[in-house]
Amino acid sequence: MLDRFVIQALVRNSKFRLRFVMAWRIHEHVLRGRIDNRARGRVTGEIWLAGIDQPLILELRGDCAPDVAGCELSFENPSPIPMTTKPPALQQRGPAGDITAARKVRVFDVPIEEALAMCRRGETPPEHMANSLYLEWFSERCGRVVIESADYHLQISEPAWRFTREEIAERDRRVAENETPFAVAITEDGESEEWDELRYEQFLRESDARTERYGRLLEKYKNHPDSERIIAREMGWTWLEEALDWQEQQKEQCPEGEKEKEPEDLQEETAEDDEFEEELEEHEFPPPDPMREGIDWIRDDDGDISHPICKRAHDALHALLDELKAAGHFPKEQDEQLGDFVSGYMTVSAKLAGALGGITRGDDFFDAAMVIAWLKRVLEILNKTIATAEAVNEKRFLPPQRLGYYRNELFAIREEILELIARLRGQ
Repeated sequence: MLDRFVIQALVRNSKFRLRFVMAWRIHEHVLRGRIDNRARGRVTGEIWLAGIDQPLILELRGDCAPDVAGCELSFENPSPIPMTTKPPALQQRGPAGDITAARKVRVFDVPIEEALAMCRRGETPPEHMANSLYLEWFSERCGRVVIESADYHLQISEPAWRFTREEIAERDRRVAENETPFAVAITEDGESEEWDELRYEQFLRESDARTERYGRLLEKYKNHPDSERIIAREMGWTWLEEALDWQEQQKEQCPEGEKEKEPEDLQEETAEDDEFEEELEEHEFPPPDPMREGIDWIRDDDGDISHPICKRAHDALHALLDELKAAGHFPKEQDEQLGDFVSGYMTVSAKLAGALGGITRGDDFFDAAMVIAWLKRVLEILNKTIATAEAVNEKRFLPPQRLGYYRNELFAIREEILELIARLRGQ
């Protein structure tokens, strides 16, 4: 398990890498693709994703890097992983970023598990420098998209045109000074342009994809002694590898039985974190707006505040659990459809609490578009839960009228969510 120092490093570094994480990184799902820059100032192409019937269609402004400028580039992934989450928008329009087939990367000549084991023994694993395909663009609909791999099979045509030396120098200057259309789009999106609900939905789906990938790696390497380092490398978390390296160095330098000493900057951050936690515990949050009672908040039986929709879902869930336990069907009942119905109810309740917490507290900084994106995801789960109700009803775990009541509660919650979405869109 990661110790406190590594976790702190993870949190600290993640603050500075938020924009990096927010990019769509779909290289492992790519089946094959084609990039065409034979017309100056325009990059077109198609990219097929495993598990998706239609390709992404690229219509980008700008040119590729000098190594592939003026060329048609085809690529194929020898081991694609099917995409199970919703893909990016099929129409990809916007400025091109760095598009090259000559980015230099180090590649191990042995499997990653063996390479990391050799590193732990103080040995140097065999490796070589290789060219990596790197495709980057900024989509008007879903933000920054990146495809990066040294494993693809590539084919590059003869160039229809080439940059002059003067054009390459000007291109390098614009990149260095963030004057390219791609750099402008990234800056505007990250600093000044407000996100709409579509962009938030795309961001949440990308988070799902990364979480899914992390889960696969965690399952694959859970019993490996170097699991943390392997997963960090596979996920591209170089900052976590650095934190693990620092932890290893501390263990080697620190005599056995002697407490490891934190770096001074980490000591200062730890002290600040402790002070913040103490202030947070002592802080009294202001009461919610009394004029919004019954609309944005309501008190439960214990006097705590929650959103009316959250309270309705919470009350229905716990009543359902109580009835199933009284009937002897939960939690011992090993029925898959009943489990899906109950877990769906639980997930809806939990995600509603997360989505509506800012509204309940009256936070000034809550983003209506983000809340709508969360609520739309709740609706997907809620609809699946409703669909399981009929199959559960046929098995008579509860009297039909009682199961009908809980099914109707889901319909009522859905209507309240739709009304809230409409209200948030009208703000």
